[in-house]
Amino acid sequence: MHPDDLRRDLLANAPLRRATAPFTWLEVRGRDAAEFVHRLCAQDVLGMGDGQLRPAAWLDAKGKLVATCLLVRFGDRVLLEVMAEQAERLHTLLQRYHFTEQLTIVPPRPVGCVETVCAAAGEAAVSTAALVGEDLRLRCTRRGITCERQYGAARVDHPPARPLDAATAECLRLLAGFVRVGVETEPSTLALEVDLDDHLSTTKGCYTGQEIVARIHTYGHTNRKACLLWLPAGAPITAPVPLADADGDAVGRVLHAVPVPGHAARLGLGYLPKDFQAIGTQLGIDGGRAVVIGYEPLAGLPA
Repeated sequence: MHPDDLRRDLLANAPLRRATAPFTWLEVRGRDAAEFVHRLCAQDVLGMGDGQLRPAAWLDAKGKLVATCLLVRFGDRVLLEVMAEQAERLHTLLQRYHFTEQLTIVPPRPVGCVETVCAAAGEAAVSTAALVGEDLRLRCTRRGITCERQYGAARVDHPPARPLDAATAECLRLLAGFVRVGVETEPSTLALEVDLDDHLSTTKGCYTGQEIVARIHTYGHTNRKACLLWLPAGAPITAPVPLADADGDAVGRVLHAVPVPGHAARLGLGYLPKDFQAIGTQLGIDGGRAVVIGYEPLAGLPA
C-alpha cells in the first residue's frame, strides 16, 4: 500500500483524539538559554522567532542520534517537547553541558497531554505554538499529517473527535516520519540515516556532531537509510529482524513494526543499503514478504 493511501485510510474519520498522549516538555530559560540550546542541538535556535516551532535533533560528537524534540522559542525561553520516553535522556544531556551559563533547566512537566490528529490542511500547513499561562499548546505538520498537542491550562474546547487508539497513533507517527530514539534507532544510527534533514540546520555555526553531518552533505551519503516497510501480518516487532534479498542473503533489518488497524499487515521501520531502498523493492522476512513503501525526500526544508 502506498503511504498516501494508508494515511488517508487511517484519517478517514478524523479528527482523532486521545486524552493521554505519551509526550511531555521541558524548558531552558534565562539570558543564555537560546545560545546554550543553539550550541548543543542541530537546529538553528537563534534564527527562530517568537512562537515559531521547528523539529530538532541532538547528536553526539560522532554525529550519532541521541534525541529528538520539537523546539519552540519565546524570547529567553526555549521549550523542548519530547516523547515521554526521551525526556529524561534529553534532560540529562542538558544538565551535563550546563556550566556557567545564566539559565535554568526546568525538568519535564508532570502534566497530561491531549493529542488531536488530522490530515494537513494543504501543503503549506504551518507549525506553530503558543503559551497559555505556563502551559503549552502546539500544532505540528509533517508529511501531510497534523498533530495538535495541548498541556494543562492550554487545553481548549474542540469539536467532537473519534478516539485515537495507540496502534493507529503509532502508524500515523511512522507515516509522519518521527522516530523513536532507542526503539527505531541504535547507538550507531546517524541522524541522516533516519530522514531527519528538517531537524538539522545546514547554515548555522558549530554544534555537536556538525562535522559529520557536513561531511556527509558535502562529499557523500550514508551507507544505509531508514525505510518505511509494509510487512505481513504478525506480532509487533520490538527487536531487530533480518530482511533478505531474493537469494536469501541478509541485506538489512527491521527494528520496529506495529499491526495496522483494519489491515492484515504491519507497518515498520527498517534500515537498508542504497541498492534496496527503492519504493516497491520486495524483501523476505520470516518466511513472508516485505515491501519498501517510503520515504520520499522531504521538500522545502528550513535553512
